[in-house]
Order: sequence, then C-alpha cells, then structure tokens
Amino acid sequence: MGIPAVSAKTSLGAAAQDARFRDPAWTSNRHLRALRDTYLMATRAATQAVDALPLSPGDLRAARFVLDLATGALAPPNLLLTNPAVLRKAVRTRGRSLVQGLTNLLTDVRHNGGLPSPVDRGAFTVGRDLATTRGRVVFRNHIMELIQYEPTTATVHTVPLLYSPPWVNKFYVVDLTSERSMVRWAVDHGHTVFVISYRNPDSSLRHIGYDDYLRESLVPALGVVRDITDTDEVNLSGACLGGLIGLMLAAWLDDDHSLPRLRSITALNTLVDFNDIAEVATTGATGWLLRGPALRFVEALSTAQGFAGGRQLEAFFRLLRSEELIWSRMRAHWLMGEPLPAYDILYWSCDSLNVPHRAQQYLLRDLCVENAFAAGTAELAGRRLRLDHVTQDVFLVAALDDHIVPWTSAYRTVRLLPGDVRFHLTTGGHVGLAAPGSGTSYWTGGRDDVAGAPEWLAGATKNHDSWWPTWMRWLTERAGPRRTPPPLGSDRYPPMERAPGPYVLT
Repeated sequence: MGIPAVSAKTSLGAAAQDARFRDPAWTSNRHLRALRDTYLMATRAATQAVDALPLSPGDLRAARFVLDLATGALAPPNLLLTNPAVLRKAVRTRGRSLVQGLTNLLTDVRHNGGLPSPVDRGAFTVGRDLATTRGRVVFRNHIMELIQYEPTTATVHTVPLLYSPPWVNKFYVVDLTSERSMVRWAVDHGHTVFVISYRNPDSSLRHIGYDDYLRESLVPALGVVRDITDTDEVNLSGACLGGLIGLMLAAWLDDDHSLPRLRSITALNTLVDFNDIAEVATTGATGWLLRGPALRFVEALSTAQGFAGGRQLEAFFRLLRSEELIWSRMRAHWLMGEPLPAYDILYWSCDSLNVPHRAQQYLLRDLCVENAFAAGTAELAGRRLRLDHVTQDVFLVAALDDHIVPWTSAYRTVRLLPGDVRFHLTTGGHVGLAAPGSGTSYWTGGRDDVAGAPEWLAGATKNHDSWWPTWMRWLTERAGPRRTPPPLGSDRYPPMERAPGPYVLT
C-alpha cells in the first residue's frame, strides 16, 4: 500500500495554524521552511497511512494516540539545533540560557521523573502561602482529618458546609491564596465550613477502598459536624471524585436517620455517567489504557506497590495533552532556559496523593468500565446505590475546557437526578475555581429538559463574572437562619493542630 500524496499547499495551511512554528524564521529561512514542510507532510502522510490500516476501531484509535505521541516528540522545534528561537536566545545571552536549561533538565531528571516540571516547587509553602485560612483539626483517623474553620462574621447560618475533596488530590484547591480561596469566601459569607483532608496512602493502606472513603471519612465527618454544630442538616460540596462520592453518599444514606440529612449537594466538575469513558474502554483512543494487557499492567503495578502513585497518575494525564503539558514546557524550560512559573493551581496539581489499590480497582472497573453508578448496579458498603434516591437540591458546575471531565458528559447528570438540579457551565479547565474578578464567564439558565448539552447551551445565558456569587446565593437559601457561631470543636472532639493540619504535608 503506497503512502498517500500530500500537497505542499495543504502543509503550509497546517503550518499557519500550528503554534510550534509561530516564529517568523520558519517562514523566512528557506532551510527551516523546508524542514517544517517536510515534517508536516510526513506527519500527515503517517496519519493517513495509519488510518488506512485494517484495524478494529479501538486498535485504530490506540494507534493514532501512539502516533501522535511519536510525531509530537519528533517535532523540529523540540530539538536544540532546529529551534530558531532557542538559538537566538543562546547567542543573545552568550550561552547562559543553555546552561540554565541544562540545569532545569538535570533537576527534572532527579526530582520529577524526567518530565519537565510545570511549576516552581519552591515558590510556595503549604500553610504559609497556601491553605492559610484559620481553623483547627477537630477529628482524625487513619485515612483523614477534619478541619473546622474559624468564623469571621458575628453570626453564621444554621446549616454548616462540609467539603469533600477528591481523594487523588489534596484539599487545598479550595483554599489557595487568600484571593482565590473558596473556603475563605464561604466563611466570609457566614457559613460554618468543615473540610476533609486525606492522608497520603502508602502500602499499609492498600486495603482502603471506595467503601472506606465513605464509611471512614464522610460518615464520621457528618457525625462530628453534628456534634459540634448541633444540627441535623449539612450542605455538602465536592469536586471531581469528591463530588461523585458525595452523590454516592446521598444515595447510600437514603432513609438512614442515624446521621445528619444532606440538605443540598454542590458538585464541581463531577462525572456520574461514565458512558463515554466506558465506550473509550472498548473503542476509544485511550482504551488500551483501560482494558486488556494495559489494565492488567496498571493493576499489577498497584498490587506490587499497594497504591497507584500520584506522580504516575499525573504523568498519565499529561500524556493526554502532551503538546501543551510536556513538549511546550520542555522547549521553554530545557531549551530556552526560562524560569518556572510560580502559579498556585499548578503547584497544587503537582502535589498529588497516591491512590490505594482497592479504590483504584473500583474506580477503573466498576465506575469507568462498567458505569455501575449511573446504571443503578453499584454497591458500596453493603448497600445498592440508586440515583433516583438522590432527591436533594443539586448545584452542578462543569468547565468548558475540562479535558478530564468533558462538560457534555457532566451535563447528563441533570437527567439522572430527580430533584431540583441547576447546571452551570464555566470557562476554564478542570479546576474551575475562578474567583470573582478573575475575568471568567459562565452560562446558566438553559432548559434542563432538553435532549443534550448542545441544546442546553443554545438556550443558556452567558454571564461575564465568576459563578461563585450565584452559587453563594443558592447555598444561602439552603443554609437556614443565622445564629451565634458554634465553638471550634466540642468536648467530644476538642480542637487539635492548626489548619491545614499534618496530613496535607505528607
């Protein structure tokens, strides 16, 4: 089978849209121009050749994924001698940029597994620059701590707010710098806020599963919150897997009156219906990572360690967006010698947690591949989880450019829950914690009875602001009357270390 012909005109059109060849020298210098055009034509020809292979849809998408990684790595701008911007800077700095780039490379080999670091890890200290809202640890067990934050208002709402973080990331994504802290925002608006902080699992916690994160984290947290605040209702907020397990908790509790009732649930960038990922597991571009030998390899690795390493998970998600998260950063920091950015969200995203073996198995097999929660077949801690039992008011937020939880998939949660569900779409990526004044926008008000996400967006209204004020108004309506703030801790749960507590530092 011959390689399909690719015209230079087509290649030039692709170059105009390719940020890697933005430097004018790629057009003005005939040697660089020829190199660029040859690379682009070869890449296109290779893609067409792979598309013509007699493979199954799943294997074809896997082959495309591998090809994209290979062609991305071999791009001429990734090489020292074929990157005009790198050479100009080396001449201008008399080689100092190359020395700094080599230093950055050696540092990443030693401390970042050989991948270019996305952030200056020395720019922040948790507890000094991040996670600085005042509070105390009021409960601790072998997998989590519970933090209660000090009030800043003379009175507070009766119904407290409990935040459920994803157990693959540290909680302080909601308590970054003071200007971007959702915890401080809620406290300043008169809410008594509690936050779960998970311990970083090691091999001794290999037995921890999804049921443990429910029974030994969220369930005892509800009991502690009730003891301290003397209330039988709690508003629950969670992000990503923290929002998912919050909804699972609501289904699990159902008619259980031994714990406080969940008054409302806020779920940020949370996936409930894994149908898209389940399809990917059999036909998608990354399906080879979720099925067959690859899945067995991942499980064997976590079996040997007792956990899936946080750095390994970070590397996986970076591979999904390799140009943005690997190659562009390699060019900037290894070739150009540019300093690493000091950005709080990037620092947090690199400060990940390990995932215990049992929890990882349940997530991959039961939720991702089998889609058990949305299908109504999921069981957790001895109970069947039914979404039609989640009758609480729910505030959903998804992000337009989220590469982990596509907003169109997150929107399907609206049709799975029987209660009053409000869906909001915000600009930005997976974190989506855009504070007021950050220049973000969000959409709301679209019809929630339409067939799908595109139809909802067509009828939605764009608001040029953060979604936080809208959420706060919604939450306040469900937070009860004002009262004198409860004490920090109680006789049964006395306050211990100051926030953010020791677990987040491990």
